[in-house]
Amino acid sequence: MNKKVMEIYVYEGLGFPIELHDVEMMLFEGEYHPKIDVKKVSDFAIKNLVLQKNRLTGNQIKFIRTFFSKSLRDFAKMVNESHMAVKKWEDYKNKPTNMDFNVEIMLRLYVYDQIIIKIKANKKEKIKFYDKFEKLNDIKSHWKKAA
Repeated sequence: MNKKVMEIYVYEGLGFPIELHDVEMMLFEGEYHPKIDVKKVSDFAIKNLVLQKNRLTGNQIKFIRTFFSKSLRDFAKMVNESHMAVKKWEDYKNKPTNMDFNVEIMLRLYVYDQIIIKIKANKKEKIKFYDKFEKLNDIKSHWKKAA
């Protein structure tokens, strides 16, 4: 089977574009297809959404909800909003949502907390990530300038 490596491949399988580097491509029925570990890409994406400088998009909200296997109603309870509000956020697709800043920060904290539990990080790793997370205050001021 023929193989090649693409330096940069934009993967859209999670609902939003993720730039992957050095992706192995496999020749199948005359076309090259990426060999991607979707679980690894999902884990990478969820971690990076926490510290992303831009507002979350509708597709990213949907990814977060499905990553944690939450229904619209369960997710809505978690963020203290109605399920219709969550549906409206998701309907923004690739555009930033109109979610309240504080709700978005709370959602990012929830994601962070779940990641730390999942990876069973040691104290040093947790502190390192919390230090990065404190930068969200800078991000919030960036959002206000952009609005």
